[in-house]
Amino acid sequence: MANHKTSAVVPVLFVVGVVGIVTAFAALEGTPPPRRRALLAYDDQDLEAAARMLASENPHGSQALHIEQVWSQLNARKHDESLFDRITAGSGFGPQGRRVLPGSKRPVATDASARAQDRVLAREILEGQHPSQLPGARAFFEPEQQNAAFQIGERARQKLKRGLALSKQEQRLLGYEKDANQIRKSWGRMIGRIDGVEFFG
Repeated sequence: MANHKTSAVVPVLFVVGVVGIVTAFAALEGTPPPRRRALLAYDDQDLEAAARMLASENPHGSQALHIEQVWSQLNARKHDESLFDRITAGSGFGPQGRRVLPGSKRPVATDASARAQDRVLAREILEGQHPSQLPGARAFFEPEQQNAAFQIGERARQKLKRGLALSKQEQRLLGYEKDANQIRKSWGRMIGRIDGVEFFG
């Protein structure tokens, strides 16, 4: 009789199990997907710094370029350094290569006000929606733009030696002290190029 009882119970358990599985799948279908976790803990200052960089560095560049520019600064951060501190180097917002004591020279430009689309894209990157296609990139520059800025900076430095007044453009570009080839030699390994902008690790 034990065998008869067992055989009678097994089909019932099987049916209950199937019903439970079906119910579980039905519940999952109605559950919204979990919210994507942010790439890192960031605040409004970090977001604004990234957005201003996009508005200042190649503002008409592609989304692919802007994504990698933000990633380069994320990769270049020191341990426990915020994105705001990395981008501004303690000198606040302003032109690349200039410093405001006691800060250091800014690694990128942030002198232009952020646009709405810059803030949207910067937030999406920080939320992890746009992974990098150039892993390990920590710095970038546009050779053509760099050479042009370097020539103006050199002219400005010569004018200062002669005691001559500088134009606003010359004052802004004084911090450009290397041409493209000098930067390539000092930065080492190039990881990739987007829209004419070169990325280095």
